Amino acid sequence: MVAAILALGSLVVGDALALAFGVPALPVMLLAGLLSASFVLATMLGNWYYNIFTRLFYLVTSIWSGVFLYLFFASVIYSIAVFIFAPLVSIGPVLFLLVVCISIYGVVHARRIVVTQVQVRLPNLPAAWRGRKAVWISDLHLGQIHGSAFARKVVAKVEALSPDIVFVGGDLYDGTGAPDVIELTTPLRHLSAWLGTYFVTGNHEEYGNQERFLMAVKAAGMRVLMDEMVTIEGLQLVGVDYKHASDPGCFESILKNLDINNAAPSILLKHVPDNVTIAEAAGVSLQISGHTHKAQMWPLEYVAQLSFRGLVYGLNKFKSMQVYTSSGAGTWGPPMRVGTSGEVVLFTFL
Repeated sequence: MVAAILALGSLVVGDALALAFGVPALPVMLLAGLLSASFVLATMLGNWYYNIFTRLFYLVTSIWSGVFLYLFFASVIYSIAVFIFAPLVSIGPVLFLLVVCISIYGVVHARRIVVTQVQVRLPNLPAAWRGRKAVWISDLHLGQIHGSAFARKVVAKVEALSPDIVFVGGDLYDGTGAPDVIELTTPLRHLSAWLGTYFVTGNHEEYGNQERFLMAVKAAGMRVLMDEMVTIEGLQLVGVDYKHASDPGCFESILKNLDINNAAPSILLKHVPDNVTIAEAAGVSLQISGHTHKAQMWPLEYVAQLSFRGLVYGLNKFKSMQVYTSSGAGTWGPPMRVGTSGEVVLFTFL
């Protein structure tokens, strides 16, 4: 299916580029198709090898996949414009130059991590929690592109905020089994919060040996919340495993067995912002999620909004529950961000 989509896209892009620059279409189509297929090959190689070659190969082909997406959009717009009004054929080079500029911006901007400050008012919050700060980080996707240097950068951002507690919301790894996962997460040992650091799994922890990933997480000093609840000075903190929480029946059973006290505030750490009806019915006050990346590259955000029913990003209200969805710190696939930023989220409880 992926190969078919890439082949079709390469035909569209190759034909539009040939028309815009007056070159033979077939070589351009073949080149576009070869580069696109190379990303699939780089992903497969990255599952077994981790070295300078695989990292560079993955970086180049993943950047191309992002450029290819915008080339496809530009090609469709260009083809429609020329079909409606033939003299518009001259705007082709301008459109494709715009793609290059957007792509360069996207790659540079993806390296920037912002701090998003959010004030949350929780019902029946104990006095001890008022004014306390919690940091949420998710979706670092440590692997072929984001290495230990990126992890150190994120940790430095967190440490500068002096949080009381830290939440790590899954997709810490990119899912590949090739890198040394202990080495990648060594910088996270410097996360210091007097109330502790808590971790929940994401879907990318399922793409390989989960136990291996969790071993590295624990070695970094984080506590894994695997479908369990801890009460910290009157605040109920619940963490659920990605796979278990993806099944509505299983997720409902987990929350029911935890017996959340509706008279006390509760925070649910859950990688994906879905099944919110179940969480709200169980009495959760605030759900914090990641996963969506805010679609990472505009205009895909509109598609993501439909998929996640308006919970693709930011603080939203769902009946009596609040839901915050983070855009994440890292990237998956194209190391590009357009219309969204990598973030570390600082919650202040009121």
